[in-house]
Amino acid sequence: MPEGRSLWRAANVAVAGAIASTLVVRAAALAVLDVPPEFPPLASPGPTIFFSAVLSIAAVCVYALVQRVSASPDTHFRWIALAALLLSFLPDVWLLSDGAAQAFPGATPAAVGILMTMHVAAAAVVVWALTGGAAKP
Repeated sequence: MPEGRSLWRAANVAVAGAIASTLVVRAAALAVLDVPPEFPPLASPGPTIFFSAVLSIAAVCVYALVQRVSASPDTHFRWIALAALLLSFLPDVWLLSDGAAQAFPGATPAAVGILMTMHVAAAAVVVWALTGGAAKP
């Protein structure tokens, strides 16, 4: 259970790791898969960096709160993170619907699969960093 400086270090690892892991997944997937260039979430690295940073910072805040109110914060945070990850797939699946076609041109199953894989990569790094991986001296 990271506290103080250890939590600060774990938070930095979580945020930087989430950004790095999603950028690696994005680059590798775009090199291998045929994704339309007009698909906004993958058109440039900007959205990947922004959303990875903002949402991993939010995860750090949730972890800090859980740490204050729970006797076993790591376990509770893992369950919260799993629920958040599963919920994060809902907008991705929506991108494949007819209602999203105008707002998000180029949303193919491959493109949506890349987004979902990026979610898993970021979640794995953040959970690892906050629940012990980066907190150990």
